[in-house]
Amino acid sequence: MPTNREQLEQELVEQAQQAIKKMLDELPEASEITLSDMEQATGVMGKAMMNQSLQRLAHDKQTIPVKELKCKACGGKMYRRGKRKKRVETLRGEIEIERQYLVCPECGESLFPPR
Repeated sequence: MPTNREQLEQELVEQAQQAIKKMLDELPEASEITLSDMEQATGVMGKAMMNQSLQRLAHDKQTIPVKELKCKACGGKMYRRGKRKKRVETLRGEIEIERQYLVCPECGESLFPPR
């Protein structure tokens, strides 16, 4: 049975293969391709792979059970309100991640993403 790390590696490899295939499928014919075409295609592919990788890694970080999360404002118990997407600025540019959204029913404080 694969470890979590091996499973993560396999998923990331599969995502990379899909991104590369998509990039190659969208490129113009070899005789018509320009350096700008290549740069654009690899840039789009790189951003897509980064987004998918960060999303997957962020998903793995959601290991804290909600029952253990306490509101920093009032100490009340935080409850799940479903997953939400959020745009986050990283060192490599803006990406979108999906994480659990939590709220404190006592004071209304919200938490995204959890730790």
